[in-house]
Amino acid sequence: MSYTNVATNYRRNAILNASPEKLVILLYEGAIQKLERAKIQLGTPGQTHSPEVGENLGKAMAIIGELRASLDFEKGKDIAKQLDGLYEFCIDQIHHANVQRIPEALQPTIKVMKTLKEAWDEIVPA
Repeated sequence: MSYTNVATNYRRNAILNASPEKLVILLYEGAIQKLERAKIQLGTPGQTHSPEVGENLGKAMAIIGELRASLDFEKGKDIAKQLDGLYEFCIDQIHHANVQRIPEALQPTIKVMKTLKEAWDEIVPA
């Protein structure tokens, strides 16, 4: 069995056995990873218009869209509304970075995602 298969199986098992709270953290980690990759690619001559940039930005938007869709406005009230606004801001920033091909436009979204992940890390046991 190759290293890639072992790593894939490990990630799959981690996701399948994760609590809902841990899944949120994994979503933040995934979004951050995709955004950081896209930022590097957008800043690299010759890669600015590569399919990988669009793929990474698209995956980051999809993850943030899932986080947004999972908000419970009845239970979450003001917090859910605030998160919804942050997610909308992030999606707008990703769209702007994609259209303008500006790597710096992703930094505010990366900062928001990291801040939210850190907050979840504080409340979810490892």
